[in-house]
Amino acid sequence: MTKKEYLFQTFTLHRLLKAKETRIKDLRMMQESVGNIAPSTTVGGKSRRNRDPMGDAVAKILDLISEYESDCLRLLSIQEEIKAMVETCGRDEYRLILFERYVNRKPWDDIAHDNGYSEKHVHKLHNAALKLVKWIPDDNGGDGDGSSIG
Repeated sequence: MTKKEYLFQTFTLHRLLKAKETRIKDLRMMQESVGNIAPSTTVGGKSRRNRDPMGDAVAKILDLISEYESDCLRLLSIQEEIKAMVETCGRDEYRLILFERYVNRKPWDDIAHDNGYSEKHVHKLHNAALKLVKWIPDDNGGDGDGSSIG
């Protein structure tokens, strides 16, 4: 994994969290709809109980909420690791750009505007910052020297 890939994890994980939030909302709406359906039907004059659709919906919602909470904790952990990594690059200007991009997930044009730079200059500063930031050892047993910047 390159430095940029490592830093970019927050973007991907945040999108995953948003997708799960949407799914939770959809399941809750479905749960409300399912709650309005009678739990049993009559077939040939005999009453037959169906499975518990409300229970199924609640179970799915609870499972997804548990996954969501776990992913939130993972995102917070990664953000803390990235903050520590950003602090190693030395220059305040570099740290600000890396922090805004990878912790706050700001688009390049917003970072440029907020700091009075052109986007081209922000990219130049970003590349310089990546060269200075101390790389966290990778999970694959590599030296993590950051020689592959991406």
